[in-house]
Amino acid sequence: MNLDQLGYHEQNLIWTGLTVLFIIVTSTIVGLIASFILRMAGASEQEQRRAFWGFSFAGPWIVGFLIFVLGPAIASFYYSFTDYKVGQPLKWIDIENYRTLLLGEGAHGRRFKQALFNSFYYTIIGVPLQIMASLGMALMLNREGFGIRWFRTVYYLPVILAGSPAALLAWRYMLNPNGGFINEALKRFAEAFFVFDYLYRGFIYIFEGFNGFYIGITRGNPVGPLKYTLPAVIAVLVLLALLGEWTRGKRSLATRSAELLSIAVAYNMMSIGLVSTRVDLSWTYFFGLLLLALVIANGAQGKRLLVKVWQIGGLSMVALSAFMTLRRADYALDNPDAQKYLIALLLVAAPIVVSFFGVWDRRKLQMMGGLAVILVLIILIRVIPGQLDGDGLRPIGSYLTFGTTIKDAKDVDYLEDIHPYEYLSVHWVYGLVILSLMGIALLNNYPRQRHYLLGGSLAFFGLLALGSFLDGQAYFNAFDDIAKAAGRPNYHFALFHQVTDVFPDKDRVPLWMNNELWSKPSLVLITMWSSGAGMLIFLAALKGVPRSLYEAAEVDGANTLQKFFKITLPMISPAMFYNVVIGMIAALQTFESVYILRTTQNEDSLASAAYFLFVRTFRQLSIGQGAAASWILTVIIVTLTILQFRYSQWVNYEV
Repeated sequence: MNLDQLGYHEQNLIWTGLTVLFIIVTSTIVGLIASFILRMAGASEQEQRRAFWGFSFAGPWIVGFLIFVLGPAIASFYYSFTDYKVGQPLKWIDIENYRTLLLGEGAHGRRFKQALFNSFYYTIIGVPLQIMASLGMALMLNREGFGIRWFRTVYYLPVILAGSPAALLAWRYMLNPNGGFINEALKRFAEAFFVFDYLYRGFIYIFEGFNGFYIGITRGNPVGPLKYTLPAVIAVLVLLALLGEWTRGKRSLATRSAELLSIAVAYNMMSIGLVSTRVDLSWTYFFGLLLLALVIANGAQGKRLLVKVWQIGGLSMVALSAFMTLRRADYALDNPDAQKYLIALLLVAAPIVVSFFGVWDRRKLQMMGGLAVILVLIILIRVIPGQLDGDGLRPIGSYLTFGTTIKDAKDVDYLEDIHPYEYLSVHWVYGLVILSLMGIALLNNYPRQRHYLLGGSLAFFGLLALGSFLDGQAYFNAFDDIAKAAGRPNYHFALFHQVTDVFPDKDRVPLWMNNELWSKPSLVLITMWSSGAGMLIFLAALKGVPRSLYEAAEVDGANTLQKFFKITLPMISPAMFYNVVIGMIAALQTFESVYILRTTQNEDSLASAAYFLFVRTFRQLSIGQGAAASWILTVIIVTLTILQFRYSQWVNYEV
């Protein structure tokens, strides 16, 4: 009988029965597989029966996970390497989607790059402000009094309303620059209190300046010598924190800072280098060195299982790389380019093969370390030409003596296309910072040498920061002088110059949703309004802080701030950690508010990475590129979450 001949209710009954049968059969199969695995492992019949029934009852969830989560994830990963568009045949294009997005090529690549910058803005600016708002509300509500429960309900209510279109549209009206409630209230306060007026206008000046500079960076405006200023300032701040009496905590700070900078630099280099049109041969040696370092580190710690994992996984990657190299060269062994990569892969594989033999004793560790040094020398020989010779090192000497690196301050093409790339890569400066911090940490038991290295590093990076900043000012002024001489506007960081040239007058108001300088801050403000969920977590944590600790601190003469920083914050650190992790993930996945509040004027400045992949996948039907964008975002979120757990030693779980 054909199902189409049956009635609606009969069809529903048949499909329901088939679904139940499918669940029963697949759950039984899951249980049988679990029982079979235990039988192969030599388990008893009782353990096999327990495994069968346990996994059978868990079968519906396991099968559902495989069908609705893991299956689509694998399909999405496959689609990310294809030019898959709805209605067109699927075409394999290797890493072209990742190359387009990570290098910002074409219109869609530039939009994705800006969307990533917007997501980072929501994370870097929005999450700390939301944490402060949540903690502030929790501290206010952590007391008993008349109507306190009503206030707690009111403060939590925005969490329920935050994602609703009605509430977000109400925010759009309140943030209207002309006649909106927020701007009208700010103007009334400014007119009534002259001190608030100056603070209000100063806030506008600083905020618009910061956002103008951030927007300039997202648009790819070159920063010139200022690219050296950031790592130098980071180094100075960390080194200043290491001054004074040396403690275990300071050694940990130096080590963690070096690790974080290493990870950030490695990710930045990989995101660009591995998707370039032709991957530089140095990356083969770099990954061989990284793999060998992991093998040596785990071998030295006696982690034999992890050693085998890295050995087998590494050789598998080498074999796959060799296959791809031959495939690109049409399997021609006489191809010169293919020969270079195959030789490099052979040199990388040799130390891994050697590591299979012998016992992990001191002699073997020394031998493996020598092989790692050889790979380091190969990398240095390849990268030194053009980087550490000739004009490559010129900026360092210039900045230490407060000189300039600008050869032609009247040529825009030179300033934009030649100057940023003719000198030492900024990655080398980060490398110096990492080496300095690691050296200080390793000199833990040598106070005099550590003191000399700390003082010398502080002087070096301090001079580098000041010198590069002064040259950066000259670099920015050069664009301004060229624009004035040509009688046209200065397009280099145009918004930044526009808002910082003149201090806001009394009639100046934030343009909120109607201007790219204020669209992202508007979204951050709305996020702060819905901080009730974090407030609830903090409030529960505050209730768990023992009163006896405060009483003991009062006996010792501690003031309010001392009690807050020495007792309250350490005791609620688990809640803080939870809110930071959840807030960061939510900020990177921002979508609903962008989707509802966007207009034709602010869509590009508001669009998050999640919104970009939605548009690219479900509106423009480019499944392949949308899948690539989703995997890039996934890697970023997973990496940042792992790092937060890795460096969560500040969390105090003791009660």
